[in-house]
Amino acid sequence: MSVKSYASLALAVTCSSVLACGTGSGEYSGALPSPDGARFVTDVYPVLLRDCGFVDCHGKAERFFRIVGPGRVRLDASTKPDDPANLAEVQLTYQRALSMLSSSANIDDTLLLRKPLELGAGGQGHKGVDDLGRNVFASVTDPSYLVLRTWARTSGAPPTAAQVAAAVAAAAVDQGEAAP
Repeated sequence: MSVKSYASLALAVTCSSVLACGTGSGEYSGALPSPDGARFVTDVYPVLLRDCGFVDCHGKAERFFRIVGPGRVRLDASTKPDDPANLAEVQLTYQRALSMLSSSANIDDTLLLRKPLELGAGGQGHKGVDDLGRNVFASVTDPSYLVLRTWARTSGAPPTAAQVAAAVAAAAVDQGEAAP
């Protein structure tokens, strides 16, 4: 058997295994989400950058849920730290966030919404605690948590270049700079 055949077989087995998780019937039990890309760019991406995208957390290349962008790790090492977000960075972060919503039939039980919550608020184990042992979000009423939860319940297409450009221009105006 050739290397290509082994790779195809491995991919088929992996896909079958992933699909078999859930109901035991071989079918994924949750609906595959498709949250709104425009809202991701304007609301969610800034929260993820601020609260999760640190170099030692979800900025690391080896992390499955990877967050890259301005003021954090950049996807392309030649991009300056404070350059505006680019489409590739936003799309990568969107896809990784999307994958964290694909683990449960109930959107509130997905990894994106459970991992960063305090255990007492229904969260799951997460190493992203501060020096006082607190998780990213203390409760389901935290305003930033609500941004993620609200977005997770939307429908739409992935982020586009026009949406990223509009967000970059709006941020520049908010900071009193000329729009790029």
